[in-house]
Amino acid sequence: AFTDADLEKLYILARLLWRALPARREELPAEIQQQVDMESYTMKKEFEGAIELERGTVEIPPRRDEGAHQPSPEDIEPLSEIIRELNERFGTDFSEDDRVFIRQLEETLAGDEALTTSVRVNTPENARLTFDHIVGDRLQDMIESNFEFYKRVTDDRDFAGFFLEWLFDRFQRTIAE
Repeated sequence: AFTDADLEKLYILARLLWRALPARREELPAEIQQQVDMESYTMKKEFEGAIELERGTVEIPPRRDEGAHQPSPEDIEPLSEIIRELNERFGTDFSEDDRVFIRQLEETLAGDEALTTSVRVNTPENARLTFDHIVGDRLQDMIESNFEFYKRVTDDRDFAGFFLEWLFDRFQRTIAE
């Protein structure tokens, strides 16, 4: 039941006009264009043919590519360990999503050439100051993907100190390799 017949008439007219208007193809936002290198992606046909499916409800095992990258246990364990330790020590409830967030943060930091150079050439104390400043900036950049984690780092000094110390140690080991 429509209470405003004029509003419904306006909606129908606007919908018809919308269809008649030429469609504009807009470019992707600048942030997306800067972060995605579309020239490096290619399409490649890997399979042609039909697949055979069994009738009924059957569990399908995951497909494992031989060339797919599987993280080594050394990479998995430290992140799982830090999540477990943060949960135990600070009473948080971080999950696998937070592990992915930390991994993204580490990858962002690893790609920062200025930070890598600063850590290599400065004393650990001076490098740590730069590191903490840049981590704060990167956390703000990633605030939308995990606000809870960001809030915990900015609000709880003990949590931030422990986490940043752990992250700094991992970063130093990464650039030393």
